[in-house]
Amino acid sequence: MFRIVISLFIFGWAAAHGEETGRATIRVAEGVYVLQRTQEISGEDRHRSVNVAFIAGPRGVAVVDTGSSYREAENIIAAVRAATRAPIRVAILTHPGAAAIFGAAAFQARGIPVLMHRDAAALLVARCEICLQDLKATFGEAAMEKTRVVVPDRVIDGDIVLDLIGRPLRVIAPPRSSAPGALAVLDERTATLVAGTVVSIDTVPDMRDGDAAGWRDALAILAATRCRHLVPAYGPPGRCADIPRFTRYFNDLDARVRALLRAEVSLAELGDRADLPAYAAWARYDALHRANASRAYLRLERELFGIR
Repeated sequence: MFRIVISLFIFGWAAAHGEETGRATIRVAEGVYVLQRTQEISGEDRHRSVNVAFIAGPRGVAVVDTGSSYREAENIIAAVRAATRAPIRVAILTHPGAAAIFGAAAFQARGIPVLMHRDAAALLVARCEICLQDLKATFGEAAMEKTRVVVPDRVIDGDIVLDLIGRPLRVIAPPRSSAPGALAVLDERTATLVAGTVVSIDTVPDMRDGDAAGWRDALAILAATRCRHLVPAYGPPGRCADIPRFTRYFNDLDARVRALLRAEVSLAELGDRADLPAYAAWARYDALHRANASRAYLRLERELFGIR
């Protein structure tokens, strides 16, 4: 009973601390937590915050994604330490999006290694200095102080199993999905899948860097894990049963755009004619759906008419 009381006290303190830093600490499963934003970091959709997860084992903690700035990462680290005294052993970056990677410098400053897929690391180097300047222009130099583009301490080329924290973490690297080098992390003890941007819940995906066909294959790979709990980069924690519903968005988008192509609707006319009312209540629908439809149109036009 004493241990239960102490555990509840620590978790309650961590949750309160998370609220103070703009994130709520949610216990998803035994030793698995998500730091979910309680407010947006910007009115501009491309600078949305992502969920950050951490998994605590007997030998340490793995943090999955690091926030959008050095300052935010310091708050994330403080929230982890409020929940457990175990040392942070690794920070895993699941994708090269600004909201996930720019806190990594705060982890490296504490001697915590950063892990990333080789393809995502290459994309980070290619374009993220420009992303960082954009963030500084949006939020100001003071808010982005110490934030920098990091070089990951470890890069991987495919699936691996990490044994750093005293419980196995399976890092899943689908060949193609939401972005080059996108990763998911499966905590095998609790069957919890931290899915990064490969899966969203009640949120329209950003298909700018994605591969539509490969993404659906990746979703099948993740569904095959039969996870009990699922933590997406965007949206509330859910279950593996949410993956087929997310997959249907891609299928319905392609079916709608293919029908418009056959009806000889031009790209300029696409607009509201590619509307999918079933998903209109999903987050980011207004910001992303039309762009997704345009990308699908160009891809399907090439497929249907043999355009190279």
